[in-house]
Amino acid sequence: MIDVRAGMSLRARLLIGLAIVAAIAIGVAVTVTVTTHSYLVQQLDERLDSYSGPASSAAGRHSDSSTAPSTELNEDTTAQERPSEAYTGILFTDGSYFLGFEPNTTDGDDSVPDLDAVDTSTLSTTDATYLTLDSTDSDDYEYRVLLTYNDTFEVWTFTALSMQSVHDATTQLIAIEALGIIALLAGLSLVALWVIRLGITPMRQMVDASKQIAEGDMSVRLEGASAGSESHDLAIALNSMIGRLTASLAERERSEAKLREFVADASHELRTPLTTVLGYAQLYRLGALAEKAEVDDAWNRTEAEAGRMKRLVEEMLELAKFDALPELQRVDTDITALAAEVVGDSAAADAETEFALDATGPAVAAVDPDKVRQAVLNIVRNAAVHGGHHVNVRVSSTDGAVRVAVSDDGPGMTPEIAARATERFVRGDSSRSRAKGGGSGLGLAITAAIVDAHGGTLSVASTVGEGTTVTLTIPRAPLTTGAVPVLTQS
Repeated sequence: MIDVRAGMSLRARLLIGLAIVAAIAIGVAVTVTVTTHSYLVQQLDERLDSYSGPASSAAGRHSDSSTAPSTELNEDTTAQERPSEAYTGILFTDGSYFLGFEPNTTDGDDSVPDLDAVDTSTLSTTDATYLTLDSTDSDDYEYRVLLTYNDTFEVWTFTALSMQSVHDATTQLIAIEALGIIALLAGLSLVALWVIRLGITPMRQMVDASKQIAEGDMSVRLEGASAGSESHDLAIALNSMIGRLTASLAERERSEAKLREFVADASHELRTPLTTVLGYAQLYRLGALAEKAEVDDAWNRTEAEAGRMKRLVEEMLELAKFDALPELQRVDTDITALAAEVVGDSAAADAETEFALDATGPAVAAVDPDKVRQAVLNIVRNAAVHGGHHVNVRVSSTDGAVRVAVSDDGPGMTPEIAARATERFVRGDSSRSRAKGGGSGLGLAITAAIVDAHGGTLSVASTVGEGTTVTLTIPRAPLTTGAVPVLTQS
């Protein structure tokens, strides 16, 4: 069985529903009118029963002057004196009639029930018969007539009442119902227009806009009705969702672009040491390295390049861990003591560079000490390799964060390179860095990932010819009040 509702729009369903309501209202009005009219006619029939009786007064009108009414039927000479609004008389079997009594409570006229239209052959001689007859003078009047057969005289006595009151009441009821139905239809029309304008039309517009979005136009935004309506709230929610989806797509595109760049840079970084290792291997296999010194130099270079590849792979694995969900072992740590250890180790490893620590006292924060030490060490080593002859490490703390600022007096970087310094495989001077022992351009990227995992920030400020300052900021958030720091300055 086919469900016809499946292909109907909400607008069509609303209009059909309102049409059904209107049809029901009209049906109820018609039913009430017919029922009321029948009830009024029934009441009129009951009045006819109370008025019915033998015809009286020979002074009445007869439809045929040659026929005289029976004397026995006119013995009640007081009938004319009773107040009444009914017509009474006699209907003979030949169709003629005698009108014995006319209404005496209102100003009468020449209009009487059209008894000539009655076919006496169809009348019952056992039961009372009720008929509705037109007026003899005007079609505007109708009469309700009660006919009762008299076996003794073989005639029908009739009683008739005007149906004008019934018609007036029915006409008034119809007028009231017509006005009510018109008002109801007008109200339903306004409701339909209001609902369509407030709900259905905005929904249709949102459907059209959604189709455009599905086709790839992410600049489209949905518009609902007035504030507070469901369509307005839905439009806001969907626009928010579209905005987030657009941002997610843009972020995915940026991530894909970064991934492609990362793969290209990683391939470039690995290609150089691999080429070196392969070249020396081929030279050795072909016997081109005859002298022991040449062989030793080749193996030393091969080992250095292999170590460089190992460091590169380890750094990329480290970044991959931070790209996922980094696991931090947070403890209350004195960042000042940690920075002092890094400065001491760096000074021992690089005697040509002057290192200085500027700190006013302990700076405790809830961090992973190994990760933060690695971050500070990356910055200090980066300053020593790419900077000048002086590296200054300044540790300061506030109520909310601990800052480690590492400054050097090196050549600095251009604003374009400084802005991208924390990106992967970005170098300020690639030739110089490799000359000093290599560097993949991942140091600051790893540092930024560590700081970000701690909820902190990393900023790079550099001026060409004046040096570079890298500032690491980490929220303090101590785990326990008054805890003894894990790392203390010796």
